[in-house]
Amino acid sequence: MDERLLKKISALTEEESRILSGEPIQQSTYAKGASFVISGQKMLPPARMITLRPHTRFVSFPTHSHDYVEMLYMVRGCTVHEFPGREPLELTAGDILMMNCQSVHAIRRCGAEDVGVNFIVQPGFFDEALNAIGSGNALGRFLMDALKRGESSIPYMHFKVANAPAVQSLLESMVYALVDEASTSQRILKTSMTLLLLHLLENADHLTLPPSGGNALVVAVLDEIRHNYASISLKDFAASRHVSAAYLSQTVHKATGLSCTEHLQRQRIAQAKRLLRETDLSVMDVCCAVGYSNTSHFYRLFTQLTGMNPTEYRLVNSGRGIV
Repeated sequence: MDERLLKKISALTEEESRILSGEPIQQSTYAKGASFVISGQKMLPPARMITLRPHTRFVSFPTHSHDYVEMLYMVRGCTVHEFPGREPLELTAGDILMMNCQSVHAIRRCGAEDVGVNFIVQPGFFDEALNAIGSGNALGRFLMDALKRGESSIPYMHFKVANAPAVQSLLESMVYALVDEASTSQRILKTSMTLLLLHLLENADHLTLPPSGGNALVVAVLDEIRHNYASISLKDFAASRHVSAAYLSQTVHKATGLSCTEHLQRQRIAQAKRLLRETDLSVMDVCCAVGYSNTSHFYRLFTQLTGMNPTEYRLVNSGRGIV
């Protein structure tokens, strides 16, 4: 992130200054009643559907929920979130955590170098976003829950997208726009947020869901694909979990909108792109390194997913010419 922008969002806030002088968090700053439900009306300026607020540091943030959708983007350092009945969840730099309405959590104390920003989004925005996202995937169901404002079937979504340059670039642009809200229209912000959601949908292989029921299986196979993309056998993985390969693929598709094979293809091609950019391996060696034995199939799939064949991609992106 641009150093000037980072300096601006990591500057000490008035609230943090009071905390450092010994004052506790003032619940009335966030909530209207006795229950700690953070109010969108208190957080969002009038007539705005999207705004940004730096995460409060130097104090353990007590158990609370929101009446809006909150998206925490970790710019630097880390935060640890505690959801009742679940293992603590750590966010590191580049991660995104989306929390639905009614999702209850607490946040452990973080220090000066732990810089995060909260995108605060009114549920009404998602009525429009759903047209672009669709409801046949985990992100779409998450947005549907936001509109219903009832108990969420997906309380949070954790995207590990630190190594997704398009996502990080868009996030930096949005942070810049929201820091300087006076010059940015809500129309631009809503369009940018919709584009971000579409990018997250495309990066569903970097998504972690709360591990319960079928989601535990989804998390496990996506993690296996990320780490062992070159050698994984989806059939053997399914057998090791005592389910059929068809059931495994259906469960993953229901949760993410993509089949196991599609996740595997995307991970392999992403790694192939990296090798083509960063190494001098021949295209055939790259093909083998990411788990394909049929070069023709690799060429067809690479072209289908990137819009150019491997040699063209290397020529455009590596600066070393065709190998």
